[in-house]
Amino acid sequence: MMPPHRSLRRVIWLTVAAATGIGSFGQPAQACPFCSAVSLTFAQEIAQSQAAVIARLIEPPPASALGPTAEGPLPKGKFAVVEVLKGDDLVTDAGHTAGGEKPVETILLEDKPIGTLFLLMGMDVEAPDLVWSSPVRVSERAVEYLRKLQDLPEQGPERLAFFLDHLEDADDALARDAYDEFAVAPYADVRNLKDRLDPAKLLAWIEDPAVQANRRRLYATLLGVCGSDAEAKRIAAILSGEGIAAEHAEVRGGLDALIACSVALQGAPALDQVDELFLDRKRGGNAAPFTETYAAVMALRFLGEESDLVPRERVLESLRLLLDEPKLADLVIADLARWQDWSVIDRLVTIFKDAKADNIFVREPIVNYLRACPLPAAAAAIEELEAIDPDAVRRAATLAGLAGITAAAGSEAPAEGAGSPTGEVVLADQIGAVVGDEDPTDDAPGSDGARTMVEAESAPQPPAASGWKWAVWAAVVLAVAVLGRAALQPGSTGG
Repeated sequence: MMPPHRSLRRVIWLTVAAATGIGSFGQPAQACPFCSAVSLTFAQEIAQSQAAVIARLIEPPPASALGPTAEGPLPKGKFAVVEVLKGDDLVTDAGHTAGGEKPVETILLEDKPIGTLFLLMGMDVEAPDLVWSSPVRVSERAVEYLRKLQDLPEQGPERLAFFLDHLEDADDALARDAYDEFAVAPYADVRNLKDRLDPAKLLAWIEDPAVQANRRRLYATLLGVCGSDAEAKRIAAILSGEGIAAEHAEVRGGLDALIACSVALQGAPALDQVDELFLDRKRGGNAAPFTETYAAVMALRFLGEESDLVPRERVLESLRLLLDEPKLADLVIADLARWQDWSVIDRLVTIFKDAKADNIFVREPIVNYLRACPLPAAAAAIEELEAIDPDAVRRAATLAGLAGITAAAGSEAPAEGAGSPTGEVVLADQIGAVVGDEDPTDDAPGSDGARTMVEAESAPQPPAASGWKWAVWAAVVLAVAVLGRAALQPGSTGG
C-alpha cells in the first residue's frame, strides 16, 4: 500500500497538474506481469516536473493547523533550498537560491522537526514564481540516491543494477523506489541483468515470511531469470507446501509468480506439478482452494504468451483441465478462444447443456467461443444451443457486437509497446489481464467462496499506455459477466 504521505502528496500534485494543464502524470506501464508499481518513481516524478530541489524545513506549520478538527486553508511549511537537482534557472528566477533569503512555501501535512530534509518539485505556472508539490521527506542517504539518479542511463541493465542494491534497503523510500523501477522496466532489461543477480539472495527473500507478496512476485520473476536446479527444487517444495510451517504460510504469497518461476527454471515438466496441485481438482480427491487455482491460471496466461518458455500446446493442456470443473470452466474459455484451441467444441457443448443454476453463467462464454471458431461444427453447435437457451445466445450476440466496437477503437490505439519510453514491448504488453468470472459465483451451495474479491485483489492491472489488445479483451469479458449475470436473475434463465 502506498504510504499515506505519498498518497496525499500525489493527490495534491495531480490536482495542481490537472488545474494548470501542465505535465503528464499517467500511471507507468508495468513490466513485471505479477507485480505493479506502487507509484511513480522518483525519476519519473522529477522528469515530469520543471524544477526539483532538496530543501530543509525552517518553519513548520502551527500544530493547531495539523489537527483532525483544524479549519481553514491547508497548512504550509517554509523551506530553505539546500541543493538544486533540476531547473536551476527557474529556481534562481523564483528567488530560491541555495542560501538565499526567500524560502519556499508549500503545503505540509506532517509534523516534522526543523532541519528535516525534503524533496520538493515545482512547476513554472506563475512565472517567475513556482508552484511546489507537497514535500517528500528524505534522509541523507536518500539525497545521495537522488543525486545518482541523474547520472543513470534512461534504461537498460546498467540502470537496473543500481536499483538492485536497494530492493530491500533499510530506507523504506529507497526500497519502494527500487521496486517500482523494476516494475516499469522492459523485461528484456531484466533478462540482461542475469549475470548480476544473486539466486541465493533472491531465494532468501522469497522464503522470508516478512517480505510482502508483491515483492515476492518480483523476486520470483528475477529468480526465474537466473536460478539453477537447486533453486528450482526449493521453489517446487514451496509450491507443494513442503516444510512450510503454518505460521510461515505467507511464503506462498504471490503463488502466480512462484508457479511461473518454477516453469521458467524447469520447463514443461514443472507443469505436471502445477496440474496435480492446482488444476486437476479431481485427481486423488485433490480440491485446491480457488485462490490457488486462480493463481495457477494467471501464471498459465503468462506462460502461454511467453512461448519460448514452454510450448503453448502444453499450456493449453493444463488449461483444459478446468473444463472438468463446470463452475470454473469460464476462467479458461476465453483463453482457449484467444489461442485458437478449437479442440473442445464437443466438451463445451456438453457443459452448456448440463449447466445448472450455480454455473449458468458459463453459457455466454461458450457461445462466444463458438462464434470465434471458424469450423463448421461450431456454427452447427450454436444452432443446437439456441434451441436450448435462446436468451443466452442472444446475449452473447449482443456482446459480440460490443466486442467489435471496442476492437475498432483499439485498432486506432498506439502500437503495442508504446508505453515503454523507447517503444520497446514490456512484458505486460505480452500477457492478457486475468479475466474470469467478475461477479460472485461462489455464493451458490458447494462453491469455493469469494471469487470476486480474490480476482479483484490479485489480478495485475493492465498498463495505462500500452497493451490495448488485453484492455479490449478485459472489457469484453467484463461486459459478458455484467450483462450476462444481470439478465440471469431468478425467472430469466433459459433451458
